[in-house]
Amino acid sequence: MDGLSELLRAIRLTATAYIEAQLSAPWAVETPPRSAIAARLASRAGRIIPYHVVTHGSCFVEVKGQPPVQLAANDAIFLPHGDVHVLGSRRGIKPFKITTEAILKLTHPDSIARTRYGGGGDPTRLVCGFFACDEQLSAQLIERLPRIIRHRSAAYSAASLLPPSGGAQGKDLQPGAGAVLAKLSELVFVDAIRAYVESLPQQEGWLAGLRDRYVSSALALIYSDPCAPWTLESLAKATGTSRTVLTDHFVRSVGAAPMHYLSQWRLRVAADLLGTTDRATKLIAESAGFGSTAAFTRAFKREFGVPPARWRQDHRHAAGSSTEPGRAQVASGASLSL
Repeated sequence: MDGLSELLRAIRLTATAYIEAQLSAPWAVETPPRSAIAARLASRAGRIIPYHVVTHGSCFVEVKGQPPVQLAANDAIFLPHGDVHVLGSRRGIKPFKITTEAILKLTHPDSIARTRYGGGGDPTRLVCGFFACDEQLSAQLIERLPRIIRHRSAAYSAASLLPPSGGAQGKDLQPGAGAVLAKLSELVFVDAIRAYVESLPQQEGWLAGLRDRYVSSALALIYSDPCAPWTLESLAKATGTSRTVLTDHFVRSVGAAPMHYLSQWRLRVAADLLGTTDRATKLIAESAGFGSTAAFTRAFKREFGVPPARWRQDHRHAAGSSTEPGRAQVASGASLSL
């Protein structure tokens, strides 16, 4: 089994909000903060990951404190930490600041919004979108990724991310095109993460540990079925090694023993359940492997700083205070008011 694949399934990675931008030099735009987008597009997911794929032409992307990245056709760029960033035909142009409201007006479920902007020079076309995922469950992966991931894959062409509309500018896409686009963009993201992991030195921590056959297999079992009654012996047997070898590999890569890591992951799963379901705390404690609610409460507070009841209250309030995904909708083909 593959630890990275199971983790990506566990964090419920979903693609949302697609925009095809037709840009002409000179142009530059600045994105709104991640928190503002997440609150409106994916309030219950908690984390938003922007991405851009160049289907024609070229541009640069710049995040404060990072060197600018030049992109050409078929390049994809992902911003795992959701940083505010500038895209442009060249550096030195004052960027137009895109508002969250403008993005909401452009997005429409199961379709691609299209917009034009620029000075009429050399053209560039981008497919822009966002991935939503659970904030708690994705933290371990996202915190170890760089602020910018640039990726070019021979497995796809940028044009493949644009299913044919069957009509003129502004017409709806064919039925199911949104689902196709979501899967294609998710595949590109997974391909980019795999390529980044493969580029790491063998000795470099948890991400590189995903290449270790024993660590990856054990993580896959933990992510796919965290509520199973795992023991060190059963994990070692399932991964085809001994308890000593599994523990040595785990500690060297992950920085914790397998059973300790399992307990931490179960607490993260419990935090997710508290924030997204009405399941009783007692049942969540049992599924997390705790014999009593009191023991679960103590462990949860050590990990997150607040007891489960407070966590549920805070996270339910945060999710309920914002617009549900997809509420703000207009027809595909809208244009930015520039």
